[in-house]
Amino acid sequence: MSKQQIQIQFKLNDVRQVQFVALCNEWPEGELQVGNQINFSSDTQNRLVRCLLNIEYKKNDITQILLSVESVFEFSRESWSSMYNLSGDQWILPAGLVHHLTDITIGAARGILAVRTDDAGFPRAMLPLVNPQQFMRDDLRFPRNATPQSPTPQAEA
Repeated sequence: MSKQQIQIQFKLNDVRQVQFVALCNEWPEGELQVGNQINFSSDTQNRLVRCLLNIEYKKNDITQILLSVESVFEFSRESWSSMYNLSGDQWILPAGLVHHLTDITIGAARGILAVRTDDAGFPRAMLPLVNPQQFMRDDLRFPRNATPQSPTPQAEA
């Protein structure tokens, strides 16, 4: 038995820098450790999914730079309805779609990071390649009443 293929339609409503903080006066010498955290939330009434990426650059376990970027995606009514699971009373976003939304957010973060580090007088900081499939293996599930304030599924890379 094969799964039915569904074409999911959505648009990128917004990308914004939530936070950029440089806690150092100059770019530290040598290698930096980079940590990423990705959170998802949804506003099911408005068919919105938010992807928040937090990036932290550290040197010797001391935070040097913090960057948070949020992308907001709006789904068409038909697509949103097709992801609803009646028996679980929840929306289920397939893992492949979640990976795609994450990739879009990471790409936006790369651009924002490049501009912000240039503006701060630092060499251009690079965000290492991240494969969302390595840390987000399951579908995302949002309860029927999810609002922007609801708890968010998250993953760390």
